[in-house]
This record gives sequence, C-alpha cells and structure tokens, in this order.
Amino acid sequence: MDASDLGESEEGDAADRQGTAVVAEEDGGPLGRQMFKTEPTPEMPTVQELIATHLLCERLCERADGGDFYTYEGSSTSPDCHELNKWLIMVFSYVSLGHVGAPAEASVGPQKLILLLLPAFSCGTPRTATPPRAIGHRVWQQAPALQDAEKRPSTENCTWRNFTQRIDHFGATEGTFPQRLCIYDHWWRRAASGEELPRHKTSPGPIFFYTGNESPVGVYVNQTGLMWELAPSFGALIVFAEHRCEPSSVWKMCGQQAVEDCVGYCTSAQALADYAAIIAELQATSGGPRAPVVAFGGSYGGMLAGWMRMKMPEVIDGAIAASAPIWQLATTVTRESLDWPYQAITRGVSSFGGASERCVENLRVAWPLIEGGLSSTLGLSLLSKRVHSCEPLQEVKQFTAWAQETYFLLAEGNYPFPSSYIPTAVGEGGTMPAWPMRVACEPLSRDFGFRVESGELEKVHYTIRMGDLKVTVHWDQLHSNGAQLNEKQLHASGILELAAALADSVAVWYNVSKTKTCWDIPAEPSSPAAAEGTDDQSLLQSMKDRGPHSSDFLETPCASCPPCAECGGCPVSRCSSQKTSCNYTGTLPKTFAWTSIVCNEDLSQVSARGLGHDFYWPPWPPAIQRNYTVASVVGPKGLQPGTTKAFVVPPMTTDLWSTWLTAYYGDRANASQHRNIVWSNGALDPWSGMGVYPPSGGPTGPMVQEMNVDGSTIALVLDLGAHHLDLMFSDPADPPCAHAAREIERQRIRQWCEEAYQAQDDKVYA
Repeated sequence: MDASDLGESEEGDAADRQGTAVVAEEDGGPLGRQMFKTEPTPEMPTVQELIATHLLCERLCERADGGDFYTYEGSSTSPDCHELNKWLIMVFSYVSLGHVGAPAEASVGPQKLILLLLPAFSCGTPRTATPPRAIGHRVWQQAPALQDAEKRPSTENCTWRNFTQRIDHFGATEGTFPQRLCIYDHWWRRAASGEELPRHKTSPGPIFFYTGNESPVGVYVNQTGLMWELAPSFGALIVFAEHRCEPSSVWKMCGQQAVEDCVGYCTSAQALADYAAIIAELQATSGGPRAPVVAFGGSYGGMLAGWMRMKMPEVIDGAIAASAPIWQLATTVTRESLDWPYQAITRGVSSFGGASERCVENLRVAWPLIEGGLSSTLGLSLLSKRVHSCEPLQEVKQFTAWAQETYFLLAEGNYPFPSSYIPTAVGEGGTMPAWPMRVACEPLSRDFGFRVESGELEKVHYTIRMGDLKVTVHWDQLHSNGAQLNEKQLHASGILELAAALADSVAVWYNVSKTKTCWDIPAEPSSPAAAEGTDDQSLLQSMKDRGPHSSDFLETPCASCPPCAECGGCPVSRCSSQKTSCNYTGTLPKTFAWTSIVCNEDLSQVSARGLGHDFYWPPWPPAIQRNYTVASVVGPKGLQPGTTKAFVVPPMTTDLWSTWLTAYYGDRANASQHRNIVWSNGALDPWSGMGVYPPSGGPTGPMVQEMNVDGSTIALVLDLGAHHLDLMFSDPADPPCAHAAREIERQRIRQWCEEAYQAQDDKVYA
C-alpha cells in the first residue's frame, strides 16, 4: 500500500501507514485511543466480516450481544465507550470484492483505509461479543422478525394522512390536492424522548423519506424493507409519500380541457417540491432542532431521491438512490452504454447469474433459427401448434417478439426469493419463483444439436446449421433454406423442439398465474391485424380487456364530464391559458404519473440491443448499422409525432433530444459534484445499464466505486442483484452482495446523520 491509497496528508501519517496505532491529541490530552492496527492479525476479521460487523459504539448500547472493536493489540474485546472523550477514531476497511462465492483471498484490488471521525457518546456497561462469521449477520439480528413475511411491516402499520399540497405555476397557487402519506413515528417519538439516541436528547431521530414513484404508495410501503429494518436502531420517523398524479394524490380533472392542460403540473420538479413541503412541515412539528433527512427511492423513485439530494442539499442530508436510471437520456447515454441493459439481461441467463451457460448459447441462436426455419406457411402452422398459440400465427416475428419481451421483465424481478413486486407493478399480478431467470433457463439448458459452421456470433456474422436447416446471419439480414424444407425435415432438425423450449421458458412470466392453457400472442405492429383499431376507443377497450386493471380507467369519456371549473381542480381561468407541449387525447386513466412525466419532460429511455454483446437478434432499433452512434440510434432532433405504443394516453408530439432534464439536474460530469449519495445497482437488472458510475466504472466493476474525490458519493454494485434488491426486506436466500450492500448503506446513513447532528452542534456553540 502506498501513501496515495490512504488518501491522507503526507505529513504526520508515515507511522500510521507502517501499522502503528492511531492516536490523536488536542490541548495536551488524549482525544481518542489506540483502536485499530492497520496490519492484519489472526484475531482480526476478514474484510467481508468487517463489512457486516456493526462498528459503531451505539450497537453496544442497543443490543445485548453488542458489536466488536478490534484494538491495536489485535484482541477482540469491546471498547469502553465511557472512556472515549470528544472523538472516537474508527477505521473501516473495505476492499473491491471479487465475484460472489470467491474466497476472501481471491478479492481484487488494494485495501483502502477510510478514517471516519465520529462524535463520542455515553451508554451502559460495555459487553464483549464474538465476531460474526457471515456477511449480514448483524443486519439480520438487528430486526429478526422482518425476515418472516407474515410479520413484516406493511400498509397496515401506517398512519395515513392527506397532506394538502398546492398546484403552483411560477409561484401562483392554481389550486390544491390531497397528497397521500404513510407515516410511522413510533421510533421517532421514543428518540425524541432520548430513549433511542442518548447523545441527542433534545433532537429527534432522523426522517427516513421514501420519494414515491409511478405506482400507488402502498406498493413501496410493502416492499421497501431497508427503511423498516434500519429505522428502529436510528430512532427514525418513516414517511412514504405518494407521487402527485397517482390514484390518491391527484387533483380533480374533468373535461377535455383539463386533460390537455392540467397534466402539465405532473413533473418530477413539482414532485420534488411536494416532498420538500412535506419535510418542512415535519421539521416544523418535530418539537426540537432540525432532524437529519435521508431520502430512499428505487427506479424512478431512486432518480427522485438522487435528484432531490443534488437540487436540495439543505433539505436532504443523504440519499440511497437504488436502480436509478438517470443516464438513460439521449443527452447522457454513451455509445458504450447503449446496450448495457441487454448485457445485464444476458448475465442473468448465463453462469454469471447462476444459470446454465448452455442457456445463453441457445438463446443467441434461437431467434434467427426460428425466423429462418419457420417463416413459411408450413413452418407457421407447425410453430402455432407446437408452442400452443391460441390463434394461428400470421408471421414468425409474432412469436419471437413476444418471447423476447419477457426477459427484460424477468431480469427486473430476478430476486433470490419468490416475489410479486414486478408482476404487480407492470403485469397482471401473481408471484414469480425465486431466481426466475434460472427457472426460465431450465428448458433451454440442453443441447439442441445446432452448430456454428462459420463466422462469429459476437460479430453478428455467422452461419448456423441445425439438421437440414441452414441459416446465415449478416447483421440484420437473414438467409435461410427453411422455406424449402418439408415437414419431416423440419421435425428432424429439432427447430420445433427449440421453439417449444423457448415457449416453456417465457411461461415463467406469461403464465405466472398457472392458469393458461394456450398463448394469446399479439400481432406485430407491422401486420395488417395490428394496424387495425388503433383509435382511442379501441385503445381504451384493449386496456380494459386486461382484466385486473380495468378499474384504472374512468368509465365516462372526458368530453361528457362537467367543465374544469366545476370539478374543484385546476381553475379554468388560469389552466386553460397554460397549454403544455404535450396535449393528451383519449380517455384519462386514474393513474398516469409515469406517462405524464415522460411526456411533459421528454424523458427518453435510449438503448440498443443485438449488437453482439447480448443474446438478442436482430439488432435494434430497426435500421441500426454496424457503425452506429448515439445520434443514429436516437433519431432526428426536434419535435416528432407521438406514438400510442408506449403510452396509455399518447402524446401528440415528443422530443427525444430535449435538454430540459440535463439542464435542470445536470449531466454526467455533474454527478461527481455532489456529496452523500449512494447510487446502487444490481448487475442482473437491465436498468443497471442506465445507472450512475464513475467514468471508468460500470455494472461489472468493483462493488464500491467512488464518484468524487472524498468518496462521499459512490456507485454500489450488487453482482447478483436485480431491480433495487438492496431496498427489499432481508431474506434468508439473499446473496452475500445484498447483505454487504445494506451494511455499507447503513454505515453511510449513520455518517450522514452524525454529520447533520454535528453541524447543529457547531451552530449552537459558534
């Protein structure tokens, strides 16, 4: 280890670098005491154990079995918290971990020592304890009841409150609406009385604030276990705020004019202003000094949490921004990262994600083999029967496109435990099995008899043979002899067996209810069947046909509702004059936050696939060339016609090159200018490809990647993590990376809160 690894000054630290104890002095007396020797001894824990151990002395006060400090002599006796004076010098060591399952000695990268100066405190008689022997041991002991799904906190634990929120336009109040909040303050009240945080007897505990995103807030209350698990030891107030424009947090809008105008108030910036107003009231009613505030959020909620810390550091002391794809925009994506989402999906169906390597090999060739071998009338007839299509397929791309869509969703929900989160959020409900990508790979984990005759799959230029079937791929072009093969030859080739295995694979998503006996495979947009019935009424009916979601839509067309002024919502005098650039048509759904935000802010989601680094084919978007650029993928600049494909109520125009979001929140370079943010991502989650990393980092890099000079903002990678796994409740099946990530986040949150408390003390004594 050289001097630069410590990140300390050149003077006064030479002895420390050589392994001597850390000693600080002030005014001739000791400030701290010798606590940690930098050279490891046999009695010291491994790096993994150190991550999982609760190093703060508060743990000794809170728990009977306590935690451990390791003194410079290498003993494992607990420190005497009473002997600490003004400062406690703690050394917390972490290393860039290798792949999960590798032994500690296989870890890569130099160890890095971080010196954290934490205020001292007093508590009861210290106790000794045995060091934990597994990652996450302490986190589990912290709240053991939360591992039992039947005992986990949920919406039933909430005190529900409607916060009167304003609809503002450049400072002028247009109206108000009730914003739905879930508040749990049991621990906060105890903290305010000094029971949980002895050092801060006159201060409340921190506020743990979930920045609600594009679903009813109850979804996040029931799933965000990290907040519930950490709150008791912090004495935290838990608040889940519903995003404006969600079902219980929206102003009344009746009449077409209101639909067109008033949804212009549904933006991320307005949502952040809502959250700031809620926090201000909570601070005002706390009955003491300002409480530290930590924002939590996942997916779009993670974007909001990170953005709120960046835009309002005086309101938010730190943010856990999980699976936050803020670099998905045309103005922030890079050529290298264009296909990162699909590389993440590919990791999930390979040995990296615990699946069979044969699975990803079969998926790579399945698409051109099926399209080349079964596109004839005979092939389509055989394919329809073999994969149990409810209706005869009109073209082979119906099947391949239908099958490809599922793997993004399976990858999002590739949790180590059964979960209903993704099916409920974006599907028809139900529960997916643990590690659904591995389950989906089971039918595809055998040899189907194909062979690559020439070329390279990674270059998307190759020839494959499967029995008598021969297919040649040159980028997006395909040549095959499939139309010349008879029924016997097609059966003998094994192509129908491969297609059947693919259908069985995607059944993990499409038949999550276990009730379907055939597949309702939609027609491709290019087909005549798909071109029919795209008017608003047909679109509404198609959405109603989804069954469980039929209640999401107003039964009466907006045109027959009373005028806006009679609805108690946006006053027509102001609202009618404030046209948005995104005018909606059709029937208004009751929940439309995400589509409104995407439209109002031109929030593009740019990606590409099939470029040789994943298992998809053909290259997408259509007409992409080998020498592609970001510009060629995104398309022309300026306003373009809207589309019904991605929206329930489609915009009339869109501008994928809009610079609004980067102008308001900042670009890639801006991310390193902010402190106290954890940008976490799961390497198996497609959204990780759009997440935040340092210039040389990414979803396949080290677990901890520093974003700025002082290391206060980091990218945190869970190598076996799906969509914001770190925010979920702890589970016995969690991989080691989940335990380690949650402990790192706990340590960061503790540091942020201590900094906030110290800042208040500095003001008091200034």
